[in-house]
Amino acid sequence: MARFSRSDFTLESFRRQLANVDALPQLCVLGLVSGVITGAVMVAFRLLLEAGAVLYMPEGEPEAFEGLSPWLRALLPIVAVTLIGLLLYRQRSAARKLGVSHVIERLTYHQGRFPLRNWLNQWWVGVVSVLGGLSAGREGPAIHLGAAASSGLGLKLRLPNNSLRVLVACGTAAGISASFNTPIAGVIFAMEVVMMEYTLMSFMPV
Repeated sequence: MARFSRSDFTLESFRRQLANVDALPQLCVLGLVSGVITGAVMVAFRLLLEAGAVLYMPEGEPEAFEGLSPWLRALLPIVAVTLIGLLLYRQRSAARKLGVSHVIERLTYHQGRFPLRNWLNQWWVGVVSVLGGLSAGREGPAIHLGAAASSGLGLKLRLPNNSLRVLVACGTAAGISASFNTPIAGVIFAMEVVMMEYTLMSFMPV
């Protein structure tokens, strides 16, 4: 019968286990934690949208643009684009990268590490875009916010690169699932568009 010592349950031991090729149970645990964190992030994002919608949308619905007067429907996108342009104008071009393309770039060239500035920009750009009636939608912010939040967890715990990549996929799937209530679509999107691979070690945690 196997005996376990206290050192087997430390964070350092968990990191070593994740570096192994047979770390599927540990990766699944990370997937669960990633889902909880991303879910909390998306709840906060939805609350921001609803709080902004209460100010001028009919019945406080963030996407009820058809109920607005014609002049307000024409004015909202102009105000939103102007606000986004002014606030991003003085920032470095690297800090303006947001959404799905940014997630894929960070996963491909930076092992799933995300800059904090881009993540913060995604919050307010996403809120302004949706409330302003722009065509960006919620999927871009959901994917970026979820993937970066999950990656941040891995960086905080100093996890190996293979774990960061899986966390990015988990955050992507959880972001779509929490935002649109479509868990299967979230998994498929994360595997086909972000990870671009179907392996057991990456699929099961997601």
